[in-house]
Amino acid sequence: MEKLVAAQINFWRSRSWPKNWVLKLFSFFFAIFLWYFVVGEDKVDMTLSIPVEIVNLPQNLIISNQFTNQIEITVNGPRGLIRRITDRHISRAVDLSDATPGTIVVKNTPETISLPSGVRLLRIKPTDLILQMDRLIQKNIPIIAVTTGKPKKGFELVSVKLDPPTIPMTGPQRILEKEKRFSTLPIDIQGFTHSFQIATSLDLSQDITDLLGETIVNANIVIREKRVTKTIKNIPVLLNVTNKKINYILDPKFITVTAGVPLSISGDKKKLATLFTAKLKVKNLSSGTHTIPVDVIAVKGVQISSIQPETIVVEIQNISGSPPQEQSSKGP
Repeated sequence: MEKLVAAQINFWRSRSWPKNWVLKLFSFFFAIFLWYFVVGEDKVDMTLSIPVEIVNLPQNLIISNQFTNQIEITVNGPRGLIRRITDRHISRAVDLSDATPGTIVVKNTPETISLPSGVRLLRIKPTDLILQMDRLIQKNIPIIAVTTGKPKKGFELVSVKLDPPTIPMTGPQRILEKEKRFSTLPIDIQGFTHSFQIATSLDLSQDITDLLGETIVNANIVIREKRVTKTIKNIPVLLNVTNKKINYILDPKFITVTAGVPLSISGDKKKLATLFTAKLKVKNLSSGTHTIPVDVIAVKGVQISSIQPETIVVEIQNISGSPPQEQSSKGP
């Protein structure tokens, strides 16, 4: 028996073994183990969602419709592989490098989804992706203010200024070409007697909201007391001189101003007379006759429309040792 065992050992020792036989033997046993793991393990079905990834989208194009950015797949395979499939970040890549404006139907097939070896794709939902491709354009769209209600009696809305006055947009040509202007949500001015500022949203279509999101602008509302046009006569003209030894004569001494004045004081002649100051701005006038424009300053809230006359004739004499002759500020 011992001779037989020794003969067998000598036989295997005398054989010519291939190179790297240990590595090859290890690979053989590993293949058996892997075969058992993949084929011999229980197989299960799993349904999961994977993202749709858009790649190579041309810079001058945009997807203008809402498309499904997740697809649902059902797969079958060994339980171990199925459990780890979510860690591989599988996605459905859509290559749009050759896209042109118009409608594109993208087919979801088993070949478009890369799965681990040993996992089989059973079902895809949806089978198609519909993409509406449009040209990408830029446009500045003006905003108009919308108000509701009226100021208190005797007051009026003068203006509404928006900041910003326009919205710069970049988006699909199909959507932006239809938009001529945006409007604010109604701003309530009922019963107001003063100006105010307010932040307000825009009244946007769903397509624009999808592009811009919620957009806020600042509105500056100017409200003032109503004005009526009045003509105020006998406003005295003042001449400021630095040389106290100058005698001067003004012709005329009074002017007439037509202006828009607050409604509440339009009937009070005394108050109307205090709304304006008429001056002649002069410097280093020599003796003789000069024609000088009248500078009329009005209090806040008064808007001058005309002045009569617009110029005054000033006659100046230098008289040494004589005090200046001041003109009476009373009307003729």
